Amino acid sequence: MNDTHPAVAVPRSLRWRYLECVAIYLVAPLAMAALVATGTIAAGSAPNAFLALFLIALVLIAVTPGFSLRRMLLSNPLADWRALLLFSLFVAVVTVGLTLWLVPTRLFALPRHAPELWQRILIYYPILSVLPQGIIYRALFFERYRVLFPGNTAAIAAHAVAFGLAHLFFLNWVAVALTFAGGLAFGWAYLERQSFWFANLLHMIAGWAIFTAGLGTYFYHGAIRIG
Repeated sequence: MNDTHPAVAVPRSLRWRYLECVAIYLVAPLAMAALVATGTIAAGSAPNAFLALFLIALVLIAVTPGFSLRRMLLSNPLADWRALLLFSLFVAVVTVGLTLWLVPTRLFALPRHAPELWQRILIYYPILSVLPQGIIYRALFFERYRVLFPGNTAAIAAHAVAFGLAHLFFLNWVAVALTFAGGLAFGWAYLERQSFWFANLLHMIAGWAIFTAGLGTYFYHGAIRIG
């Protein structure tokens, strides 16, 4: 992985960003998971928390020096077609394999038994889930907080951890592990291929594969808890 940015000593003026980053990507998801796990709040509150975080992200990215909305919106969605094909194949194999291992009775359950729901997920997932997460966990994270890390590798790894923690409130290891792994790919697409839309495309493909194969049971409450 090519770390194109040299190590930068974070000036005093950016210390507030440390606090923002820790609050958004560490404290908030840990608190949400703890509240859900203890029954203090219902899991159904998650969409409201997500909406609040999305609005905060829009404000923060809008005031971030150097951020270019035009550059983000005009980024190439097919920035690396070879990586896209390899990623799609890998995700298909992994999601089907995990479904056969963990919940074999749910293999392709949605397309087989609830095709209308499956089609709605395919349509709305990119809009209601991928796009806002792309803004919170890619655009905001890398445009505002990239300077806090010594190189691209460290920033991508931190992003993957943050993305995994964001799914901790599902209270199962599968959701956290898959989103951590996905976060590595999505972060690479955003930083190394410099494309917001390419990262979102990979995210969309991964989500479609998860729900199609049968692992969607781990991404809503009522999910099976293992380990």
